Amino acid sequence: MSEPVMLIDQPNNRGTLYAVVEQDDRVAYFYLYPSELLTTKYSPRPCWLRNLQPAPATKDVAAMKEGMAPMLEAAYCNHPEGREPLEKERITIVWTEEGDGAAVLYDNEILGVIPGWSLYNDEHAVAYAADCTGAGENDRLMPLGKRGANAMYERVDQAIAFWKDWEGETSQAWSILQDRYLKAYEAEFGPIQKYYAIDGGQWPPMALGKFEKDEVVYLLTLGVSIRPMPWVELLYSDRAPGFRRMELAMAVSSKDFTDKEIMAMAGLMSDMADRPWKQVTWLGEGHTVSSGELPAPFESVVVSSALYNGPAIGLPEVYGDKVNLYWLAPITKLEREYAHSRPNAGYDLLEKMIHHNLNHIVTRRPELPADK
Repeated sequence: MSEPVMLIDQPNNRGTLYAVVEQDDRVAYFYLYPSELLTTKYSPRPCWLRNLQPAPATKDVAAMKEGMAPMLEAAYCNHPEGREPLEKERITIVWTEEGDGAAVLYDNEILGVIPGWSLYNDEHAVAYAADCTGAGENDRLMPLGKRGANAMYERVDQAIAFWKDWEGETSQAWSILQDRYLKAYEAEFGPIQKYYAIDGGQWPPMALGKFEKDEVVYLLTLGVSIRPMPWVELLYSDRAPGFRRMELAMAVSSKDFTDKEIMAMAGLMSDMADRPWKQVTWLGEGHTVSSGELPAPFESVVVSSALYNGPAIGLPEVYGDKVNLYWLAPITKLEREYAHSRPNAGYDLLEKMIHHNLNHIVTRRPELPADK
């Protein structure tokens, strides 16, 4: 029996997950592996692709006991006599826009899909294969079926179209989106004062704009919303388009903080802009993020759109999705601990802040009183 041969090994955009196709002389598989930094958080996800030898009549328990990839039993396989080995030159990997799921194409036809939401817990750890015709009650491999009957086809088509939008130096996608954001921000905060690239030379293009109005420095990101965030599709299902894209903002009183302190906060925003994809996580209302970039007594920020009480900002939709503009409000250690004291207590913290007349504008302020 031959050792598995790796046919392709391709990381996602941030190197957090790796798509691997390998085969031995019996069977071919597609896998998503977490990077070394994420191995304690996420487990590998397998997707059977094809048998290369006659299929077993029952579940291939013997192979699993030997630590080998199991063949698919004949009852669920559209080629019970086996198929020819895969050729690596004909394989293409397509990552989802979030970077947490992928599909393997063979001669540009979908062979297998591991959706992003399958990564986050074992209950949802399913995969879809074109050559699978059925599944047992507890099986994690599902038939891909025909186009029009499985949403995975549309999902992969969307991913292919998305990456095509951004390929090549002639792509106009960024200049169009950049212009829309700047117009929306300048309509409310006046002409942009400074423009900082915060993408570190990596795709996607992201920037931070600095604006000033009424002794308040406004810091707003552009480009973060190009990618939908991981996790959100699983958490919000059909409502995910309303929560998966974001831009970040801070409004800092120039009377209360020095230029150096304000630029340190800008550095925090730059770090947070890529956080969902570098850590395979997401940001939403009431979430907190700790940082050493904040002036004392603050040591974290809480993420919120509810704190904003200014005029509406007409952000453009991105790929048909609403973009959430999340304002970052610095909080103290005690306030952060309150937000973590029970499930969804981040919302309680925001309500408490609003009750004490705090809003999106960052000022020097006393710590909120502890609950009695």
